[in-house]
Amino acid sequence: MTIYWIATENDDALATLAAVEQALTSGTTGTPPPALPITQPAPADDGYLAQNLALAEATWAVDPQRIVVSSRPQFGMLINLFQRLVRRLTWWYALPQWLQISEHHGAQVRSLNALANHERQSRARIAALEAELARLHAIERQVQVLRFEQTELRRRIGLLEEALLRRAEADHAE
Repeated sequence: MTIYWIATENDDALATLAAVEQALTSGTTGTPPPALPITQPAPADDGYLAQNLALAEATWAVDPQRIVVSSRPQFGMLINLFQRLVRRLTWWYALPQWLQISEHHGAQVRSLNALANHERQSRARIAALEAELARLHAIERQVQVLRFEQTELRRRIGLLEEALLRRAEADHAE
């Protein structure tokens, strides 16, 4: 089976049939049209997502010894000292909860990174499938043209057979 790629300047059916007939008589199969590039606009939140994933990656660990530093002029140093003292006295009580929270945050960040990677791969796969679909549509259009051409050729063969039969009958009648 040979596929002929035919291009015409207009949408006129007669011009298309003439181009098909010209290609068939000359044996020129033509070249397939270039696949249309599928451009996916980048989602608006892509930079936002990347920025927040980087922030989550950098800050997922919870420091159980961290204090909120006070900058009050007179009592700031006392408040900071009191916070450090309370943290040191209660570390044995709060540490399991802080470690659990930190472990949970780490799992969330790893899950978000895995989901973002999966989404990127899915987007690339969808773009590849859309390109393949465009290519298949172009081939389908050519197959439809070939089917139409085949129907037209069968009709013309039928007319020629009828003419041959009439001629044979006329020759026998003489």
